[in-house]
Amino acid sequence: MTARPGSAPRRAALLALLALTACDPISTGIGVAANAGTAAVQERGFTGTSSDAAIKLRISEAYFRASEKIFLSTTVRVVEGRVLLLGGLADQALRDRAAVLAWEQPGVREVINELQAVEGGAGAYARDAWIATQINAGLLVDDRVLAVNYYVDSVNGVVYLFGVAQDQAELDRVIYRAGDVKYVKKVVSHVVLKSDPRRKTDAHASPWEPPSAPV
Repeated sequence: MTARPGSAPRRAALLALLALTACDPISTGIGVAANAGTAAVQERGFTGTSSDAAIKLRISEAYFRASEKIFLSTTVRVVEGRVLLLGGLADQALRDRAAVLAWEQPGVREVINELQAVEGGAGAYARDAWIATQINAGLLVDDRVLAVNYYVDSVNGVVYLFGVAQDQAELDRVIYRAGDVKYVKKVVSHVVLKSDPRRKTDAHASPWEPPSAPV
């Protein structure tokens, strides 16, 4: 069967994106040693961070195989086996499918589906990137916040917080900082406290391995 013109380069580009999905924003562009150091100081530790990265890669691979639209439109965050899905997908069936595919992966303990029905344009994406950058910058210089334990994402002006807070005072401070940034419409927190009994550090899957080559 003859491939459509341009299909090979497009597939190669998607494969490159799949390889990048395992990279966290904090980790991108820094060396392996620094990356390991960042993981070590997080509440989930190096082992937990590695297991979460494996879960994230499994989910991304499942999206890649199932739907190009889901793969390109969904941001996946994983903390201690809890999965947060973000982005814009107008099709309800695709939003539901994304959640099902995430639940099917080993090591997943919870799936929080925050995929929005509204797909933002280039202007919305640029504004969301600016919002997230401003919030992250503020957290990094705040000596009362352990910023490495938080993910901050903005989708169509709605800010989503995800991670582990040292205590309620720290979480309240993070929520306040996020809501105080220009263009933010709402702040949604899926952060758990360090003392939360629901945290299970032993529930992670083993590190992801690529499928074996056909015999």
